[in-house]
Amino acid sequence: MGTQDDQLYWFVAIVTPNTEMKAVERMDDLIDYWKDKEIMDQTETVTAYVPIQKEVRYRPSTRKRVEVEKVLSPCYLFLRCRNAVRYKIACEAKFILHFLMNRASQTESGKNDFARIPDGQMESFMRMVGDAENEITIDPSRIHLGDKVRIKTGRLGGLEGYICREPDGRTQIALRVDFLGYAKMECSIDNLELVKE
Repeated sequence: MGTQDDQLYWFVAIVTPNTEMKAVERMDDLIDYWKDKEIMDQTETVTAYVPIQKEVRYRPSTRKRVEVEKVLSPCYLFLRCRNAVRYKIACEAKFILHFLMNRASQTESGKNDFARIPDGQMESFMRMVGDAENEITIDPSRIHLGDKVRIKTGRLGGLEGYICREPDGRTQIALRVDFLGYAKMECSIDNLELVKE
């Protein structure tokens, strides 16, 4: 088994808004150029991916249906490559602003490491995007059922509880009251923040 630098990883590059598809083309051109000029080994593999879903919209002026491509993760370019190649891309690909960092993971030198998405997760995600018959939405919230949260604003600002979901689908915040159970109240996810325990 090779070293960590020999393994292929999915990294997340940040690009400017509305340039995601152009960034895929530019990345492919850059890799081809490096291989042609023998700057990069011919056997090196770099995969650039942007999740796109086709959706039908109606133009009000003509009342015609138009099929458009919607980027599911704006400003994100997913790259599968070795870490050494990621470094070269970060240094020389001017269309990439930076790479997403994983603040929970550190390198051997103690610095924050780059975010890496496991192959299995990316394969499942790509399959979902490619085969879905219904609209896919990305939920960027990191709040899940059972998480401890705090209400950010309003009359109950600062109140802490746990997220729960009722059988009818409503999201509620639940406060534990010993010997009584839980007091629950409907809430908006947008007005909640995670509490680190």
